[in-house]
Amino acid sequence: MNYTQIAIIAAVVVLVIVIIVLLYVRRSRRNKLKKTLDELYVRFTDIKTVPLAFKLNKAQVMAKRNEETAAAVAEYHGRYEVTEAHINDIQDMLNEVDDNLNLMKYDEAVEALGHVDEELKKCEAEVREIDSFLEEFSKKESEQREYSSKLKEKYRVVKTTINKNSQILSISYDGFVEKLEECERLFSSSEEYMYTNDYGSAQNDLERIEELLDDIKRNANAVPKLIKDTKGVLPLMLDETKRELALTKQRGVYTAHLQIDEKIDNIERTLNNDIKKLMAAETDGIKVNVTNAKDTLNDLDEQLEAENRSFKQARETNDKAYEHIQDMEKVENYVRIAYDKDSKRFGLLDLKEELRQKRDNIDKYKAQYQNINADLGSCLKPASEILLMAEELDSNVESDMKSLYAYKSQIDKSTDGESRAQSQLTKLQLVVAEVESKLAEYSLPTIDESYKKDLLKSRTYIERIRELLRQVPLNIPELNVLLDEAIDFIYKFYNNINNVVGMCVMVENAIVFGNKYRSTFPEIDRELSKAEFQYLNGEYTKALKTAITCMETLFPDNADEKILENA
Repeated sequence: MNYTQIAIIAAVVVLVIVIIVLLYVRRSRRNKLKKTLDELYVRFTDIKTVPLAFKLNKAQVMAKRNEETAAAVAEYHGRYEVTEAHINDIQDMLNEVDDNLNLMKYDEAVEALGHVDEELKKCEAEVREIDSFLEEFSKKESEQREYSSKLKEKYRVVKTTINKNSQILSISYDGFVEKLEECERLFSSSEEYMYTNDYGSAQNDLERIEELLDDIKRNANAVPKLIKDTKGVLPLMLDETKRELALTKQRGVYTAHLQIDEKIDNIERTLNNDIKKLMAAETDGIKVNVTNAKDTLNDLDEQLEAENRSFKQARETNDKAYEHIQDMEKVENYVRIAYDKDSKRFGLLDLKEELRQKRDNIDKYKAQYQNINADLGSCLKPASEILLMAEELDSNVESDMKSLYAYKSQIDKSTDGESRAQSQLTKLQLVVAEVESKLAEYSLPTIDESYKKDLLKSRTYIERIRELLRQVPLNIPELNVLLDEAIDFIYKFYNNINNVVGMCVMVENAIVFGNKYRSTFPEIDRELSKAEFQYLNGEYTKALKTAITCMETLFPDNADEKILENA
């Protein structure tokens, strides 16, 4: 082979190699672009398959009842339409890239792929944002169905409890059953709303179901106690109040001012309405009504008791006032008679006008007593008012009685002072006479000069008392002072004379007893002579001591007894 042939062969080989390399490079580039296009198709498929239309439709249905939410959904509906158009544009762009690859327009394909990538990024962000917004509605649907399931479980528990406690719930049981049936109806209704994508209405039904279930639980807890009160406690309290009211009226006690009948009617009317509510399984306000009714009935019982007590006290007070009126009449009569008799004698103040007024008051008080008695039997005035009248009457009588007793005390003090003075004068005269009699009877050998003076003073006291008793008007204070002085002095004088006489008698007895031993005992004779001398000189105390001492030498243990026996 020559050089030319070799060159041609080499050129051909090089050309083949170049062609092969060019074909490889083209194929490699096409594959790379195809891979990029496939990746873009995957991304495009991801955004295209997002069920925005379905979610948007559901959101529109759910947002119908909320203007604000409906506006937001409408806004996103517009954005969805733009995004949907954008997706269609990207589809066209991908088709164009595919055509360029098939026509081997790789440079145009590269440029188009970059543009598609940018548009896909924008579209992906838009789809994610729209999907995120619409996903909240799907989330609400899931939460709503979960909410419904929880309510169904709660309903089952409540229904079981109601059926289990049917006896305790008594008259309210049928009402609870009706509420449970309403819950069942609302469950069915909510399911239908959710089936038609009306989640707003479904939510309203579910919330109503929860309210009903809470209402049933709350009322079921309150009903047993309220039934006990409305069907047991309150009727008994009403019967007791009515019975006491009837007895009070029979006694003639006025009760119209307490408005008991109206209050009882109101309680019974409210009680009947509350029982109807309990039958419908409703308890709102019943507890307050029951408490108010109990308080009212207790107040009425206390008021009835107070009126009965006032009625009894009014009668007792009025009777007591009448007794005081009678006492007042007696005292007035006594004072009037005593005053007419002794006013001049004792220099009493002029009481004619005062006594006339007391007489008028007595007549007035008697009339008031009769009026109060009539009121007590008329059943036309509250007993508490009549009691005040009776207390006022008794107080007025007591006040008049005090002044009358003061007049009586003044008269009694004067008459008693005179009577006392006359009585004591008689006693003092007897005492002085007895003193004179004893002095004369015992013929004492010596009388002390002071005894004579005291006797004269005693007589003077008696004469002065006589003079005061003869005075008109009688000076009672002066008379009492003089009388007290005379009594004190004369009785002391009397006691002294008695002591002296007694002492003299003892001396005489002792000497007489000792005379039997004079001849036998010279010492006895000497001592008795000494005693006789002392006695004759008026030294009675010394004489008694000398004589007793003398006898004690003979009878150391019983000298006194021996003398008394001998006497």
